[in-house]
Amino acid sequence: MSEEEVDQLATSEVLDEARDVVAGLELRLQQVRAGVLDGATAAKLLAQDAASLRLKARSVTIAGLGPLTHRLDDYAADIQTIEAEHVEDLQAFSDKISDLLDGVPVGQEDVAAVVRDLPHKKTFDISDITITNTEVTLVVPQRTAAKVVERELAACGYRVSTVNDPLEAIGLVMETKPDLVITAMVMPRMSGVDLACALAAMPATRDIPVAVLTSMDAEHPDLKPLPMSVGLIRRGDSFGDDLADVLQRFKIT
Repeated sequence: MSEEEVDQLATSEVLDEARDVVAGLELRLQQVRAGVLDGATAAKLLAQDAASLRLKARSVTIAGLGPLTHRLDDYAADIQTIEAEHVEDLQAFSDKISDLLDGVPVGQEDVAAVVRDLPHKKTFDISDITITNTEVTLVVPQRTAAKVVERELAACGYRVSTVNDPLEAIGLVMETKPDLVITAMVMPRMSGVDLACALAAMPATRDIPVAVLTSMDAEHPDLKPLPMSVGLIRRGDSFGDDLADVLQRFKIT
């Protein structure tokens, strides 16, 4: 077999495995609807399915598959039990991912719109919060720190998608075109300054507002390479004010 044939076979196998995972997800949704699978068990299986799909998406080149599987994984992360409201959301994810796996293409320029139309995770329940269509990508490897920022943004009505790996974040930002990227300063393999500079340098992402989350003072030498366009959000007592300043500066409402 040629190298190209080997690659095609490997891709075909990954897609078949991904279809099997989606089929399992569909079956579990039917079981929840029928009352033969309890919500807590379904939630654990869902988390496994979502993580598996996200991993498989990295092995193939299909426009939109990475962002869709990431958004599903992000949605599933905090669900303790599958309720009726989750079932319809999950069905929407399943339908979109199935279409991609079955060869229904999404144009590269349409990926961001498709992702924005997907259901978004419910960070917490506040009845008087109006959810906007403003998308914020949060790049923070520490889950506890990410939750703090995520709650602040969700309280403003923003839709937040969290990424733990800065290298993965670059591809996701390029495809999903969020309204704001907030990145931690200290991260493995790539610092927040590195990520901010990379996004500012690429034509596909240079117009996307970026802010760096740090405990460093604004005059710290490590922050000097930041482009002038990048905002700064300091941890601690200044966090709320700095976040508000960044949102106002970039006219994010």
